Amino acid sequence: AHGLRHCRYRGLAKTHVQHVLTAAGTNIIRLAQHRPDQRQRPRSRLQELFRAS
Repeated sequence: AHGLRHCRYRGLAKTHVQHVLTAAGTNIIRLAQHRPDQRQRPRSRLQELFRAS
């Protein structure tokens, strides 16, 4: 879907760097999507105002 399976560069060193950065980016996206318990986060003042009314 993203074209991540095809390497953009020639040469082992550049290919390795691309694979490492692709894996790191994928892990960051996965970490951002994973929230075990969302209720532990503090609420903002705006959220508290909307909840009170």
